[in-house]
Amino acid sequence: MKHISTLRFGFGKNWQQFLNVLNETRIRRAKESLTSFFEIDSLEGKTFLDIGSGSGLFSYAAFLLGAKQVVSFDYDPQSVSATEKIREHAGNPSHWTVAQGSALDPEYLKTLGSFDIVYSWGVLHHTGAMWDAIRNTALLTKPGGLYCIALYNKVEGRFGSRFWLAVKKRYNAGSFITKRIIESLYWFVFFFMAPLLRFKNPFRVMREYGEQRGMHYWRDIVDWVGGYPYEYASVGEVFAFMKKEYPSFTLVNVKTVGSIGNNWFLFRNDA
Repeated sequence: MKHISTLRFGFGKNWQQFLNVLNETRIRRAKESLTSFFEIDSLEGKTFLDIGSGSGLFSYAAFLLGAKQVVSFDYDPQSVSATEKIREHAGNPSHWTVAQGSALDPEYLKTLGSFDIVYSWGVLHHTGAMWDAIRNTALLTKPGGLYCIALYNKVEGRFGSRFWLAVKKRYNAGSFITKRIIESLYWFVFFFMAPLLRFKNPFRVMREYGEQRGMHYWRDIVDWVGGYPYEYASVGEVFAFMKKEYPSFTLVNVKTVGSIGNNWFLFRNDA
């Protein structure tokens, strides 16, 4: 397995905190996120692999949508623990398993088998070897199955991807006070001043945040400014990579952003 940088954000600690604000509305939004992007009504009869399960929210959504098998794994032990807590909340179903593992470990991945849906939202760009992680995990998609990934967009310019790479390094190498200052500055600029400049109520924006995927604005702030390792790719780079590495994969759906956020990709394995 490839070496992963020792400078690393505590993703799992952040997801443990997210569990404190998890509610039925967020769960419903997570389910809607899956069915909308996959353009299906349920996961009945499907096997679902959640790579980098984080809080466990989307594994839980797949379970609630009727998946016949859910497998969740994450590199971070605290993320594994968070996912296990949600599985316990679901009644410890026997067809949902949770484990610690890495998208960069081919030997581990071989033990998992293949799946109807392979899902990894906002994860593979945090492994420290994004292209290897994509190459490894796409292999787990059954013929006719779906491969869903979300990756940070590549943005050039003064406040583009390279700027945020420097911010994330500074955040993770900084003190407790440095981390709180960076988080607060990001909140003030993007969640308070930016809405005001668009003549929107910032408190309403924060209140309604997460309607798309059921997430929470503050936990996403911490995840964003702290999220390191950090890689990114343009939509064209992802298309070119998949065409070269997996020519049998056909693009089914894509959702692009014009910013540093996540581009969503949904491929079908037509092998």
